[in-house]
Amino acid sequence: MAFVITVLAVHKPLQAVSNGIYLLREQDFSSRLRHVGQPDADRVVDFFNSLMATMKEERLKTLQRHKLLTLLIERSPMGVAMCDFDGNIVSTNAAFDRFSSPALRQVMDELADDETRTVRFGADGIFRISRLWIMDSGFRRPFFLVEQLADEIINAEKNIFNRIVRTLGHEINNTLGSVISVVDTLGMLHSADADIRQVLDSCKDRCTALVHFVRNYADVVKLPEPDLSDLDLNGFVTDMLPFLRTLAPEHIAIGAALSPEAPTVQADPMLLERVVVNAVRNSVESIGDGRGRITLATDAGRLTVTDDGPGLTPEAAEAVFTPFFSTKHEGRGLGLMLIAEIVRRHRADCTLSTARDTGLTSLTISFPQQSKNKY
Repeated sequence: MAFVITVLAVHKPLQAVSNGIYLLREQDFSSRLRHVGQPDADRVVDFFNSLMATMKEERLKTLQRHKLLTLLIERSPMGVAMCDFDGNIVSTNAAFDRFSSPALRQVMDELADDETRTVRFGADGIFRISRLWIMDSGFRRPFFLVEQLADEIINAEKNIFNRIVRTLGHEINNTLGSVISVVDTLGMLHSADADIRQVLDSCKDRCTALVHFVRNYADVVKLPEPDLSDLDLNGFVTDMLPFLRTLAPEHIAIGAALSPEAPTVQADPMLLERVVVNAVRNSVESIGDGRGRITLATDAGRLTVTDDGPGLTPEAAEAVFTPFFSTKHEGRGLGLMLIAEIVRRHRADCTLSTARDTGLTSLTISFPQQSKNKY
């Protein structure tokens, strides 16, 4: 009898421990062990029940935090790309998918751990790219953060440019107005002297050219906001072709590659005409005296102007839309800056690059996608 009592006294605690271990192994933190009426066994039961209640609470907190973190990453305006231990991207959020491009991926491949780089792609594609890491199972697991900085940087550039143009324009126009007036007066006083008259006319022409130079930059500052309406890109390009051909010499052909889908975008046709005219003029200047071809292509939500000129270096392609930058010896950096400003006001994207495989240089304008739902 004493033996049986001793066996039961040992068996019940062991059975309680065995049941508790089973529940822990199965991660069943919702179930509870029952008291068996034996003090030692009931103490074991209470311990396991308390342990499982704590673990259930911690699991719920972990799940809630994980869900919150997942929602924050998915809805974040910053691109996030998680990698495996070998550095291969295995998961991304919507922002990263939106930013992703071959050029951006190339920069990511060049980054070392804990390195951050700011790069510019096209008119609005300014990004800060960081390669960071976390510890996972005792090993470093890399991930990337991609932050678009276009709004802050471009607005700062625009404010500086506007301030410079207004200040210079005010000072130069006031000064040159007085100079031109004096030159006209001197011209009347020395109208009989051909040599003096020639010098004065040359001086007046240079002053007038400088006034027009400043005025052209002021036109960028004073651009009106676009009056958006539905615009058929195929019809728009077709209507412009006759005029555009007058901008090019005979050795440069201008044609079109129209999409069969007849794409429609929201745009201001008057402002978009200025974009296309400046783009074609840039292409004509790029081709120069050699034979060449300029093609206007339409696609779903895109308008592209392509030429077979000498092209741009990657460094120049990153900087062409910045104020006062030009690849031409006597260029003013005005044409592409005007294009970028008009495109930006359309809430569209603009890129200029030379394809490595074909050597063709393309200015591509990507308009915002139009929602099919009406609210």
